[in-house]
Amino acid sequence: MKKSTFGIGLIVIYAFLTVLVLVTLLPIAYTISASFKPNTEIMSGGAHLIPKTFTFENYETAWSMGASGGFGAGRKPTTFADYTVNSAQLALLTMIGSVILTSMAAYCFQRGNFPGRKVLYNMFLATMFIAAGSVTLFPIVQLAVALKINNLYGAAIVQIFLSSAVNLFLTIGYLRTISRELDDAAKIDGCSFFRTYYNIILPLCKPILATIALISFRYAWNDYLLPLVMTIGKPSTYPLIVGITALKSFGGEGAAQYNLLMAGTMFSIMPMILIYIMMNRYFITGITQGAVKG
Repeated sequence: MKKSTFGIGLIVIYAFLTVLVLVTLLPIAYTISASFKPNTEIMSGGAHLIPKTFTFENYETAWSMGASGGFGAGRKPTTFADYTVNSAQLALLTMIGSVILTSMAAYCFQRGNFPGRKVLYNMFLATMFIAAGSVTLFPIVQLAVALKINNLYGAAIVQIFLSSAVNLFLTIGYLRTISRELDDAAKIDGCSFFRTYYNIILPLCKPILATIALISFRYAWNDYLLPLVMTIGKPSTYPLIVGITALKSFGGEGAAQYNLLMAGTMFSIMPMILIYIMMNRYFITGITQGAVKG
């Protein structure tokens, strides 16, 4: 009886997970399929996944077109190629800054011994529960305007600090798995506090730092609201997500051409898929160890 109950429960679990996977993957599969269809085939209706007419022209056209200006506006238009470069700059700057800031802050909080350490750590973690889009966006933008960093690079700076609390929590959890005896041995060998961090702790934190890098890159690549506000009125600095939305919402060559929008959407999806595939091993190791020990 117990085996029968266990078997039914397992079937229910697998059925639920199968439905969940299908609900998650079907929209992505349709986007991939639609990116290879002519616009007439998409507009004519039908949710068939296999294109009747298969074409790569959508990608070629989308890569060389943009949302503002157009080819007949008397100036070089901002293209999807430009949007992709902007997104890459934003995501890479955010990723590098987050890894450096998080690793140094986590080491100081976890290994340091200074007055108010726990209070500062708890105050910093409390920011995890404040959403930038609902409470802090307006003062952040006002401060950025005052400092004259209301641009793509300013968005990267803001994103580094907005994502640091969660990253810090995970990194400190991982640091707790590293024995303090290594610090003592390094101190005996004459290493300073920072030298111990750079030569001993940092190389041992590759899994969690790869996780932080992936999370930060994904966050910066997919973020829409902050980059939109920080680059508003500057179409040449739009990241890819903002550019795709502008292409649909504000007219331009791609308005109502869903085949081009789907191709543009694939430009934004493919880098994240490739990065996750390459860093999946580090990501799983870092996220599990950091979360369990945190």
